[in-house]
Amino acid sequence: MSLSQGKPKPFIPLRPLRKGGTIGVFSPSSPPVAENTAQGVRYLESLGYRVVLSPNYSQHEDYLAGSGEQRAGDLMGLICNDTIDAIFCTRGGFGSFMMLPFLDFEAIRKARKLILGFSDVTALQWAVYAKTGLPSISAGMVATDLSYPARDPQFESFFWELIESGHTNCTFQNTLSHAEEQDGVASCEGISMPGTMSVAAMLLGTKWFPVLENCIPILEDVDEPRHKVEAYLTQLILGGHFAACPAVVFGQFTDASVQGYPEVPELHTIFRRATQKSSLKVLQGIDYGHIPGKISLPLGVPISVSLGSTSILRTRQSIFES
Repeated sequence: MSLSQGKPKPFIPLRPLRKGGTIGVFSPSSPPVAENTAQGVRYLESLGYRVVLSPNYSQHEDYLAGSGEQRAGDLMGLICNDTIDAIFCTRGGFGSFMMLPFLDFEAIRKARKLILGFSDVTALQWAVYAKTGLPSISAGMVATDLSYPARDPQFESFFWELIESGHTNCTFQNTLSHAEEQDGVASCEGISMPGTMSVAAMLLGTKWFPVLENCIPILEDVDEPRHKVEAYLTQLILGGHFAACPAVVFGQFTDASVQGYPEVPELHTIFRRATQKSSLKVLQGIDYGHIPGKISLPLGVPISVSLGSTSILRTRQSIFES
């Protein structure tokens, strides 16, 4: 039985970010490198968008971009500013979950603005979904992927396709395929829940962890030793959080430089071992993770996933209102 509170939320489409619209930028986690932020802002402005930086986006408090209350204040300022059409994060790092007690989730729900972030921003995005049902976008950010002089073509293509159309359609080689049972014949449907697994695990036991009934978690991670990857995944399963999920999709798990044990299993061994006693459909291999060519994914949106050795993940509904 899951410890998550409440019921699954109905889908609420966001207000779209139009060409030439205004993007508010803030730092929900760790402080960004100033020049990286400037480069990302210049890139967005070169495409015709207006960019507004929040007051505390460059604050430093150890490894945090200001206190949780300051960062929450920056977000709520952008939420309540009617001239802001969408909100992009500067970077991840650590600490977005510290904002959660200071957020006005009802105001966030009413505003229906896109919040775009990745990695540590998983905590903020999953909490917003848990409390409001609002979708968001898990994608590269202003002071990271958008700041690179040579942006990866795959990243850029999927990023703007999702921003401009509200849809995504991604084909990937499923390296955990039960091809003899599923190839070319079956698919499953559910609500997309992309995120960084270790960050999602930080919300366990809190009122901000979402009900995952009928959701399809799409998980990635970075710099986590293999035994911790297995621990986070097993914790989510033992807690009952995946009990009503039709499938789970594993993206790219960038290895830690130092493993905790000399015997290190392959990732597919970990994924199979952790899920073997569940009824979950399990897929691995989508280009979602801490990689230059990361695809952008909507969170909280109806999707379908085919279950063959070549799998297709596609949105069934736009993240944006018509």
